[in-house]
Amino acid sequence: MLSTASDGTVYELAYTGKAERIFLFFKVYEIAHYAALTEDPALSFETVLTDKRPKAILVRFDRKLGRDRIREELDKSLRKNAQENWLEDARASVDAFMAAIDRDANAGDELVFYWFADGKLMVEFNGELSFETTDLAFAKLIWSIWFGDDPACDREGLLVLSAAESGSKTD
Repeated sequence: MLSTASDGTVYELAYTGKAERIFLFFKVYEIAHYAALTEDPALSFETVLTDKRPKAILVRFDRKLGRDRIREELDKSLRKNAQENWLEDARASVDAFMAAIDRDANAGDELVFYWFADGKLMVEFNGELSFETTDLAFAKLIWSIWFGDDPACDREGLLVLSAAESGSKTD
């Protein structure tokens, strides 16, 4: 479970799966996805960008990455899976987010993206709030890095437990 609070509401998010980002043969980070348990159908990579349940992505770095490298890789990943108009619609949020990446990441550091039902997106670096927005296009851009048509990791692994949970509800 992963829990956080926003605007006086506490969110308990269940672990849905994990994956790794490997570049060449180096593990760059581990990623885990979390979502609120609901009676709705299981999340899938087709629905994760439109489903309004609270969710989170936790990235745990496995090596040191400079802030410029992090910005470069995120910018490349945002463009790779963006649907028409998302980048244009989210330009101000993308610029503000990139500016908020103001330090290097070391092995063990954590970057967590929270996306709430009201559309708010919060980003924490090592437990400290570093960015927030209510820009829906930006939230979709972030999730598309790992759930788009050309994901940065094994997107099926990120939702494997969500699918299993859905299957058990019908038994």
